[in-house]
Amino acid sequence: MPKDPTLRLKRDQRLRERYEWYSEHKPQWRHGAILAAIAEELFISPRTASAIFNGEGVYGN
Repeated sequence: MPKDPTLRLKRDQRLRERYEWYSEHKPQWRHGAILAAIAEELFISPRTASAIFNGEGVYGN
């Protein structure tokens, strides 16, 4: 996790923005495939992307 809180917030916001983009442009893709693609873009694991998206654990607001 980034040490700077503003970087963490930017990463989380970017993940949500990219999820919306993939949902609009790739409607045939399932939730897991979208998160896997975003995880690759952001250099995080798919499980971390899922936790951020769902607000689980330390990624909750």
